[in-house]
Amino acid sequence: MRYLKIFAQDVLDNDVPDVVYLEFYDDSRTPALVHRATAFDITDDGQFDWIIADDLNQDGIVDTVDREMAIEFAQLFLAFEWFSLDEPFDKYLKVFAGDFDNNGIPDTVRLHFHQGEGVPRDETIVYSAAVYSDGNGRGASVSINQDVNNDGKVDRQDSELVKRFAALFLKFAWIDREHC
Repeated sequence: MRYLKIFAQDVLDNDVPDVVYLEFYDDSRTPALVHRATAFDITDDGQFDWIIADDLNQDGIVDTVDREMAIEFAQLFLAFEWFSLDEPFDKYLKVFAGDFDNNGIPDTVRLHFHQGEGVPRDETIVYSAAVYSDGNGRGASVSINQDVNNDGKVDRQDSELVKRFAALFLKFAWIDREHC
């Protein structure tokens, strides 16, 4: 199974996340960690301005496209307000795609909000959200029952955030080819 684990830390110790880590895993490989990117807010203005990234879009070239994708994704991740400012840094988001009808097109993107150390497992899921398409990659409905942006309300902003995040995730094409 391929998935992305994304988490943030407060390295400058000012109670604001200033580093976001993107780790792309493939359980069928050893080691399972295949690609990674790290986004930094070195100017402490709330915007990521420096990135170290692998070939995230898998086109064989590590370039500006990979860095821009990682920065945009990391910046959007912060909108969830799902991070640990202090140790243990145990809050993270696991994102993965699925293809229920086996037509080669992902028809769901799932977001599992975890709190716990080690590999992602069911016991560490705090809440989840998902985007479902109509089977041909068009049209999307969102399934959320939680306040994913942690603003105290479950509303349209939560669903729009999940849709945008899922769409960006699919641009990485980090899906199981035999299942999507």
